Amino acid sequence: MAGGSTLGNILASTVPLRGVDMGNAILSMHSCRETGSVADHEYCVRAFTEFYSL
Repeated sequence: MAGGSTLGNILASTVPLRGVDMGNAILSMHSCRETGSVADHEYCVRAFTEFYSL
């Protein structure tokens, strides 16, 4: 599934590896009032930490 023009999507198209472009959800990205949650960032860090410790 094609994504937006993020660095993950661009990198995944240039290397012969499967990739997943992951990150925290942000409401109204690039708006003057974009909103993100600190709790979401903490959950993302925990998820990546657990995944890579397996």
